[in-house]
Amino acid sequence: MLTLVERAALPRAQGAPEVDPEMSNGEDRSRDRSVAHVRRVASGPVLLVAGVLVVGAADAVLLGITTGYFGAGYNSPVLSGPAAVAAFFGAGAVLDTFLLTSVFTAALQLGRVFRLAGGPRLAFAAALTLFLPCAFDVALHQLHRVFGMILGIDALVQLAGGRFSDAALEAMTEAPAVALLLGLGLLGTGAAVRLAQRGGRRWRTNLEVLPPSRTGLAALIVVSSVLGAAILTAATRNASSLTYGLERKASGQMLGLVLQLVTDVDRDGFGILSRPPDAAPLDASRHPFALERAANGIDENGVGGDLPADFQPQAPIPVPDRLGARRPSFLLILLESYRGDLVGRRFHGREVTPVLNRLAREGASSERAYAHTPLTAPSRAQLFQGRVSPVPGAHTLIDDFHALGYRVGYFSGQNDLHGGSEDMIGFERADAFFDARSDPEHRTSRTTLPASLQVAAGTVLQRVRSYLDATTRDPRPLFLYVNLVDNHYPYHYAGIDPLLDVEPVTRSEIRPENARRVFETYLQSSAYVDRAIGELVALWGEHMGEAPLLVTSDHGQSFYEQGMLGHGQSIGANQSRVPLIVVGVGGTWPEPLGLADVRGLLLTHLLEAPGRVRFWADPTRRVFQYAGPLERPYLIGLRGLDRAASWVFARSEDRDADEPTRRIDDVQELLPLLWTWEVWQADSQRSLPR
Repeated sequence: MLTLVERAALPRAQGAPEVDPEMSNGEDRSRDRSVAHVRRVASGPVLLVAGVLVVGAADAVLLGITTGYFGAGYNSPVLSGPAAVAAFFGAGAVLDTFLLTSVFTAALQLGRVFRLAGGPRLAFAAALTLFLPCAFDVALHQLHRVFGMILGIDALVQLAGGRFSDAALEAMTEAPAVALLLGLGLLGTGAAVRLAQRGGRRWRTNLEVLPPSRTGLAALIVVSSVLGAAILTAATRNASSLTYGLERKASGQMLGLVLQLVTDVDRDGFGILSRPPDAAPLDASRHPFALERAANGIDENGVGGDLPADFQPQAPIPVPDRLGARRPSFLLILLESYRGDLVGRRFHGREVTPVLNRLAREGASSERAYAHTPLTAPSRAQLFQGRVSPVPGAHTLIDDFHALGYRVGYFSGQNDLHGGSEDMIGFERADAFFDARSDPEHRTSRTTLPASLQVAAGTVLQRVRSYLDATTRDPRPLFLYVNLVDNHYPYHYAGIDPLLDVEPVTRSEIRPENARRVFETYLQSSAYVDRAIGELVALWGEHMGEAPLLVTSDHGQSFYEQGMLGHGQSIGANQSRVPLIVVGVGGTWPEPLGLADVRGLLLTHLLEAPGRVRFWADPTRRVFQYAGPLERPYLIGLRGLDRAASWVFARSEDRDADEPTRRIDDVQELLPLLWTWEVWQADSQRSLPR
């Protein structure tokens, strides 16, 4: 009988793969069989073909279920015809070959760390290799069932305040099946190893399964990566429908990342697959989102040409140099995720917002007020700073009212540290401060994560009442800011009364096929917030009489219109239009207006004689909007009275799909939009003295 060393020294049969002695199926088996009776079978081709078939099928099922990629389409391009479908599966097989061989090679090395050898090591590597891409598909499917197909990892991180760790925790919270899947995957891998160990001891066979050789694996990785890179590059430039599907495969994302790193020669973060492409691949100072320097003869970002020295974007309404002598107390109510079309809406014959409707009749309501970007932290900063491009340390409404002799109360139902707001708002300078961090025991959210922590309107109003009762003798006028968040995702908690007789959806039922029920649940929570506004306004009147007030929102909300749930993904009206109701303030306010216009308009008209706002439709006004970080947006747009025009930067699909905004084709019309963004992008990089 041959020992391991003796058998390894024997000449291999012609065409047999190289044998790794560590990968033998055990010394106990080799003692009981002679070389003449051993039939060697290479495992590499079998494992690769099986893996490509399983992963390709899993990817196709995911795309078919969530987007209708092979049929009618659901916010996605559609593959039509046998040739297109064959191209997807053929290209996918190449990409999956790269992914599977790369992961398998790494898993083999990891098996050594766990001191596995022979069949158990092979089983460990195969199980782990198959599990990871399938787990990616399931996790992606779970998240998209909730948030819609347009949500990407980049948008999820933004919604979590820019922290990837918080985004991962939020994803686990909203898709607990993902965490369960990870546990099952670990158990399954362990079971595969255990079966291989038991089989090696019990079974007697003349069949020897040989592992793939290191040389063969390395060659396959190189060939598949080169061919896959060529496929991705060609698809990105010429076949957007094919690109859409390939980029949603785990293998497409992995190879895309590798290709990006390899082709980013100048290390500016942009490579061959960037959209827009890097126009100067050898110059790190020039890339698609480089800061544009006016009139220097260089187009740093490769779009729009060189920024003209005399171009001035339409700026927000400025703070006036001279202010009126009037000093009325003032209440600013900021709502969370409150769509502009909620005001005046009826549901089964009932008013959804009777309080806001009454306030609109007593004062004035704008139908053309918009967030510049549909995210809470930047929108709130734009409201307080009066800037499209807020910067840390800038003066805010808090400083304005302090300078006018006001005391300031700041009360919020969420964690206002989220997104770095403390440097943008200056709420630490308020005379009285409360946010959800002050009372986490009474939270209505599942967790205390910064992105989700919130408390009920009743808790906020209780704190407001206590503050007003305690300061009745203070002769100074009051600027009071109150933020109510009860209709935030998941749109219901146990304390929300069924004011519209809607049976609310559970968290697990929030998915595209239940879009109508999800929206009705949102309407009911919005009605609950409206009632809380009524209680706040009554409390305000009880202490301050007929002092003026303003109600608005940080952004709107999509409910699976073209596949989107939530906000932060589009500048369409569903996500960006906000209510704006003003009571006890006069003056002429132009429309359309953005949240950054409110500071200047307030300080111009609040301190004058009381009156009633007159909203005036100005055909020359444009509101600049963007989705994503201002420094690297997904898309940008200019919104006028009757239409909006947008420019998509970084996606093969149109992320601004929740309303028929017009894509710009005319270069002369495009240039002012690009130049406006370039100016505000540069302005956002300013640092103010502390």
